[in-house]
Amino acid sequence: MTPGDIATRSSSLRCLLVAPSDPLTRGPRSAASLRYRNPPHNVQYTLETDRFTYPRRLGYYGMDPASVGLAAFRFFLEHAVPQRNHGHQLVHSFFWDLHGFDVPWVHESDQSLGQFLSGYTNIGGPVKDLILDVFSTYLNSSRCRAVVTWTDWARRGFVADGVERSKIAVIPPPFQAVDDRTAHRGCNVLFLGRDFRRKGGALALRAFASASAGLDCRLLYVGKIEDPEEARRVQADGRVTYLENPTNKVLAQEVWPNADVLLMPTNNDAFAMVVADAMRRGIPVVASALEPLSEVVENGATGLLVRRGDVKGFADSLRRLLESPDLRLRMGQAARTRSVELFSPSKVGNALAEVYRR
Repeated sequence: MTPGDIATRSSSLRCLLVAPSDPLTRGPRSAASLRYRNPPHNVQYTLETDRFTYPRRLGYYGMDPASVGLAAFRFFLEHAVPQRNHGHQLVHSFFWDLHGFDVPWVHESDQSLGQFLSGYTNIGGPVKDLILDVFSTYLNSSRCRAVVTWTDWARRGFVADGVERSKIAVIPPPFQAVDDRTAHRGCNVLFLGRDFRRKGGALALRAFASASAGLDCRLLYVGKIEDPEEARRVQADGRVTYLENPTNKVLAQEVWPNADVLLMPTNNDAFAMVVADAMRRGIPVVASALEPLSEVVENGATGLLVRRGDVKGFADSLRRLLESPDLRLRMGQAARTRSVELFSPSKVGNALAEVYRR
């Protein structure tokens, strides 16, 4: 059954999107915003963000005891207050928002909880097993009709956590291909990552310094540098533009249009939205060869994948792109084509409409 068939059988499906807010922007998380702006045919969305916001310090994904404690307190406070559905026929919740919904609901996350705990925290053993048991019970309940995730890697993670295989659908976020590049001199390398350690901020700085020697290029560094002394050195470097926390408007109008290569030496990631954002603009990617990223980036075609933590490997791969405008153009065009194949709103919307129908 197609989305058009749904329209012939009933009026628009009223779906409530429930998403955590971004601690820094105070707006909805990117994945929820993308779904909201690109609804499947004949689906009417209402977007509702958290009633209790996270402290801003959690926007940098710190795993110190204070941050973890604040996140846990806010999580349990949120779930102590009943969620109202306001007459919607279906609820589509994101990430760790698991309320006691009284209508059928769909859960969406970029990775399983087990993968998150293994990659982002030191929680393991019986405590981890208990958390996963509680979480999988939520997702296996009769009210939860489907689990949406973005990669086959994440699908396998949910299965390993104990979630029913038949409930899981791999549907990435929708990204509309755009052509917003601006003409400029030289080559601009973009690093964009809030979490300095996890996203490989130090490696990005070292790789750029090595790869750019003698070339006309700049680094657009977007994200917080934790060490004040290192931040001062970066700000003093005439070839680096340092933006700690720019607005979405600045990113869209001043940063992305001037980027020629995305450098993403992340140590741990479930999808890396920034990679998909680069590909839809026709920007080649140099990224860590993590399993989920390998499903998105075609090594040697749409970008270059490098062993995690390999400073020389990143520097050499980045140098290849900096030295060859033709290679950047060829990989960028392939990246845009692949973005349409994987993330076009119409294709993604059709797949999500089928999940809603079921």
